[in-house]
Amino acid sequence: MRVLIDSSTLIALAKIGKLIILEIVFKEIFITTVIKNEILREDFPETEVFKDAINRWINIIDFKGKPKDFRKYGLDAGEASLFLAAKANDRLILDEANARRFAESKGLKYTGLLGLIVAAVGAKKITRELALETINKLSSGDFRMSLELYLWAREKIEHF
Repeated sequence: MRVLIDSSTLIALAKIGKLIILEIVFKEIFITTVIKNEILREDFPETEVFKDAINRWINIIDFKGKPKDFRKYGLDAGEASLFLAAKANDRLILDEANARRFAESKGLKYTGLLGLIVAAVGAKKITRELALETINKLSSGDFRMSLELYLWAREKIEHF
């Protein structure tokens, strides 16, 4: 099983200095060339962190098809490229509602960033303290999450 991750998750974790969580939890992850281009934009301060991780534990994979054909489903080019690369036994890490609905309609396994963090604590791959620190930093940054989702994640983490 490969884990394919969208740029929003990567950028959110890199902005708060917690990209390493993905390496700890999965050992390696996969992104497409479109995602690579999105995260290596020159104006992102996180670019150097990504450059260090690419081809070490972030692997670049190819896809066949045209991401622009997925616009009608409300998907951006990065999300579309993940769907074009995904195989039935892959797991996708997606936070946008349209991407989750599309994954569900195609029978693909997916989770969001907060669900991933909660599951990582449950599997004892990261500590409760690291998880709580991460969701607190995410909630105070520009990562979009509802109060309800934040409280759900916090409660789950605290009860492990």
